[in-house]
Amino acid sequence: MAIPRVMVGRIASTDTFDQTGSRYRTARLDPSTHAQVSIDYAHHEIHGGSGYTLSYPITVPIAAEVEIRMATASSAKWAHMVWSFTNDAAFSVDIFETTTKAHEAANALTPINRNRNSANTSGLTFCHTPSGSGDGTTIWSFAGGSNKTVTTAENRNEFILKSGTAYLINLTATSADVAHILLDWYEHTDKN
Repeated sequence: MAIPRVMVGRIASTDTFDQTGSRYRTARLDPSTHAQVSIDYAHHEIHGGSGYTLSYPITVPIAAEVEIRMATASSAKWAHMVWSFTNDAAFSVDIFETTTKAHEAANALTPINRNRNSANTSGLTFCHTPSGSGDGTTIWSFAGGSNKTVTTAENRNEFILKSGTAYLINLTATSADVAHILLDWYEHTDKN
């Protein structure tokens, strides 16, 4: 069964030419299942060398805070970010926008390009244990308990971070344990 011409350009496709030389597109289909072959946009950004990750495992002392400051570049490239936080004990996480805490170069954290063949670097800067005060405005919070299992808080719906803005991640644990902070994002110039 042929794909109607009205669908041309709306699905992953390859260029084909008809007998008159007019170009049209046919869908890429898996030969075994005939399923449409495509990748989502975030995955596409990884292939293009614009996808990054930052993984930060740390032992958190009892009732202590772990803080990571991140800042976006003042540019037209926007960071589209998702995150995940894991701990073996009860913990809470708050993410603040417009923090006035300062970047500490000695505590810098380096993001990794998820396309290991790309030399692109992220426009975001990170550090743990920033100096100063002023958390900022809360934009996301989570509090979870422990039932002798790992507790995970995550946001799989991306946040598009504001250009030229500093953010603060604050994780507080109720007992000494290993926490893991995982940030995944791609950087994309908005088309609007």
